[in-house]
Amino acid sequence: MERPSAQRRLGERRRLWERRLPLSRRSDEDRRSRDRRIAARQVLAERRAAQDRRRAYRRAVPDRRTVSARRHGRRRHETATPYTLEEIAELRARFAAPGPVRCPSCGSRFTLGPARRRGAEIARRVVCLGCGRAAIVPNSRSARILVITRHDALRDALQTMLAGAGHEVVETADAWVGLLAYRTVPADVVIIDVLAPGRMEAAEFLRQLRRTYPDARVVTMAGRPSYQGVDPLAVTQAFGAVRTFRMPVSRDDLLRIIEEVRP
Repeated sequence: MERPSAQRRLGERRRLWERRLPLSRRSDEDRRSRDRRIAARQVLAERRAAQDRRRAYRRAVPDRRTVSARRHGRRRHETATPYTLEEIAELRARFAAPGPVRCPSCGSRFTLGPARRRGAEIARRVVCLGCGRAAIVPNSRSARILVITRHDALRDALQTMLAGAGHEVVETADAWVGLLAYRTVPADVVIIDVLAPGRMEAAEFLRQLRRTYPDARVVTMAGRPSYQGVDPLAVTQAFGAVRTFRMPVSRDDLLRIIEEVRP
């Protein structure tokens, strides 16, 4: 029996490969189409997961805001109960006079809203931290002042001078905490010590605060009149501080600065 020649065997292999080629092509096309379907399913699943995350975030944000508002004594998603006409008249008289004001219903302190123009007068909304009742009163001499300094003695001195004039004083020893406090309840005036701001420098505090609140009124203070390098008070003025002063300061000078810069 004769053995097939090499050329004949090559021809047989070529014919066999030509018969198998369409099958392999179809299998490759099937594999690619299957990969495309799998990739399309993955993209669709990722889009649906992203939509589910966005829906969950939208549902959770109002809940977090409500919890935060209740924690700080504010009721954003609830209509505040108004005072009676007699209580509103009493509140207007109390806010017109110097000194701290207490709620006539429960004796708690108030949260002062920003000053807004109502017709010919400038008024603000006040909300009781205890019972949550609200009223609109004329803008009086009382202002909400945020004091930021790391020195306890300086904070006590400023608090005594400002609270004695009827202003509401909020104290903090850290500029970063003061920024969070301002975002929670904006203050009329911010007084910050440029040499002892805490974890955040005074210039960075001013930059972040004025980026969100461009109308914020910030007064910077420093303790000594001379420095080896650049005066930090000049730096804070470049970042948007409306006034500067140096310690020690008298009570009359401090109150005059507050009256000049407050809204």
